Amino acid sequence: MIWLYERGAEVLRIETRFDNDSSQFEMIWHRPDGTTKTERFATEDAFRARLETVEAALRTEHWNRTGTPEIQKDGWKDAQ
Repeated sequence: MIWLYERGAEVLRIETRFDNDSSQFEMIWHRPDGTTKTERFATEDAFRARLETVEAALRTEHWNRTGTPEIQKDGWKDAQ
């Protein structure tokens, strides 16, 4: 999923997905300055906990989520 946040003229894009090759959850930050950062999580619990922390921090830093998340065709956990 792709989540967009705005703060003034800045746009932050956060992509969340599951990497089936590594069996890890990923959070990819696309920052307003053009840099990217990828965080990886071995468990869904760790991934969800991090998402909650990020959302709280973004609210504190006055980032506002815009629109609804964009669902990507890939990035989903394969059926076992």
